Amino acid sequence: MLKLITRRTLLSLSLFAPLGHAADVPAAASHYLTLYAVPGVPQDDDPYTWSTAGGKQLTKGVTKADGRAYVKEEAGEENYVLKTVGMRWQLKVPAQCWLGAPDAFQQCMQVANTTSRYDEEQDAIKLAEQQKDAKMQARIAAYAVEARANDDALAWLGRLPSSWTLEGYGKRLLGIGDTITRHIADEVKEGGPDARQFVCRAPAHYGLVPDQGAVEAWMASSADVRKVRAGPAWDGLVAAGAKGNWMARLELYYTLSGMNVSELSLLEQYRIVQLMEWLHKKKVGGLYSYFSASMPDAPGNSRSATWRLQDQASLYAAMLGSYDDQNSRGSVLQADPDPALAGAGRKMLACAKAAMPQRR
Repeated sequence: MLKLITRRTLLSLSLFAPLGHAADVPAAASHYLTLYAVPGVPQDDDPYTWSTAGGKQLTKGVTKADGRAYVKEEAGEENYVLKTVGMRWQLKVPAQCWLGAPDAFQQCMQVANTTSRYDEEQDAIKLAEQQKDAKMQARIAAYAVEARANDDALAWLGRLPSSWTLEGYGKRLLGIGDTITRHIADEVKEGGPDARQFVCRAPAHYGLVPDQGAVEAWMASSADVRKVRAGPAWDGLVAAGAKGNWMARLELYYTLSGMNVSELSLLEQYRIVQLMEWLHKKKVGGLYSYFSASMPDAPGNSRSATWRLQDQASLYAAMLGSYDDQNSRGSVLQADPDPALAGAGRKMLACAKAAMPQRR
């Protein structure tokens, strides 16, 4: 590893050519430092930059056979930084050094600090980890306050653990996730439901739908409105969910789980788990379609003869009253050569449109 030291210790540096000159053609009488990879052997082909301590780049280049790195003075500045691929040196250069001969420059300047670029990268990683840990601790503290107050928009879902731990949260999240996955696997392992048995049912058949107008208003809202999670449309959806409207609670789950996790508080992440638990308990079909995308493919290449497992899971959700899945499965089925399946597809599309006329 290279070190910047004076000629007395047999190691020295090199820099890029001063600005205003070609990198490989230094100006005559330019001051320079010499880099040695091995004592007595000048280092060549080593990219470098020469900057003020404040970050203003003055020269850059690549060392040649003489190992020289050419440097440039910044008026009124004594502190400089030399960087190569592997090292970084902080140098103090008194004004008189620039007045002397170029070959005496290296003996005149002083090394204030030397670090390897690897050490810098590791320090940056360590600092980032410390900052990340501090931010996480702040989020955990905020969660404790919010959980104790239990007065957030979704407080009607019930109380949560008073303190947040990764182990506790992970156990609960993975627990409901595994339960849902097993449930889907059990339902589709025998080939999945028969779409020809589809029966269209109104939302009220599957559960309570008070304030359904608020759900429809939310579905009619633009994507930008739905991202904000504030305003009349959001407030109406939350109120409908508080009254037990299963479609409102499904929309709340879709909205929260579809966001970047970094945009959610720890409390909101826990609320997602509570929504999953409630929706699964009520066997709300729309929940299962969210897990269908990760289902593996079934053997065989004939799509009309063998549904993929994820398609079977989506069809299962449609048969349970998931209007979004009725729309997606119906679009595929209506083109099926089997008249009965094509008819079922058309029924699904009509059913979804009737239940969600405002869905964007």
